Amino acid sequence: MNHFTLAIATCLSMNSFDFAHAQESLDQLEPVGGEKQIEWLGTFGGDREHGLELLVGVSDRLAIGGEIEFEGPNNGLTLDEASAILLYRFNDPKATAVGFGLMGEVSMGRGARVTAVEARGIAENQNERWWLQGNAILRHAREGGRQGTGIAYSVSIQRSVAGMWIGLEASGHAVRLGGQREFAPQGNHYTGPSVTIERDFGAEGEIEIGLAWLHRMTGDGVPSAPRAFVQYTF
Repeated sequence: MNHFTLAIATCLSMNSFDFAHAQESLDQLEPVGGEKQIEWLGTFGGDREHGLELLVGVSDRLAIGGEIEFEGPNNGLTLDEASAILLYRFNDPKATAVGFGLMGEVSMGRGARVTAVEARGIAENQNERWWLQGNAILRHAREGGRQGTGIAYSVSIQRSVAGMWIGLEASGHAVRLGGQREFAPQGNHYTGPSVTIERDFGAEGEIEIGLAWLHRMTGDGVPSAPRAFVQYTF
């Protein structure tokens, strides 16, 4: 049985900082073999950047896909960059103590120039009571002869309470390894409460709704802001 996942994520109250200075997202160890996942992400402040991602589970270990990022629509939609994505799962987070995987992404801008290369280590565990997620991110970004390399992270710990997942989420930019700060920020750290609700929808579908408040603890990245997502699987 194939599953088609539509995820909608929004990040509110953004200013003119770019994605490099924003709260980091959490990538999971999905989809598995026979599944398809389409995801739309957007930030609604500053340049109003959006992304549309499609991943296909080639096997239970390997998923491939791509993403396009664009700006707008205040003055029309403008294509910013396109990415190729590969995800490899070493094991299943629901069948082992901790699931591990690696995700690689190469982004190209206008003129087919490489604008970013990212490697992401993913750890995840979900059982009846706890849902633990963690991403370690190594990113190199460049544009117009300038560049930067840094290490970022995102983590989440949630507990099942009354049919909901309730807990904390945190993310940040830990270390700048080199280059300009614009492309590799350092010292921006966010944390705040989160809640996720999962419900069956129809005969084979599932809907997941999440909300987090990410408070800027340190640094001069984007201001504190809520983040919400809706994910529908069928």
